[in-house]
Amino acid sequence: MALYGLKKNQKCTIEEMPSNALLQSLGLRKGIEVSVTSKQPFGGPIVVKIGNRSIAVDKNIAQNISIKVVS
Repeated sequence: MALYGLKKNQKCTIEEMPSNALLQSLGLRKGIEVSVTSKQPFGGPIVVKIGNRSIAVDKNIAQNISIKVVS
């Protein structure tokens, strides 16, 4: 499943993601747990929470991040 397919307030663990230094510097790395706090309309970015920080992730990037849903 892709990160972009996650619903609001669902939690997941990042399994695979493209090599992107910017995302890694923002804290988005393989193996961490994140949750979706909002999805912008009309194909806009999603906002994910990593610890106590929130970051916006572009739709195209979020579609290329593989996740495992945490129950």
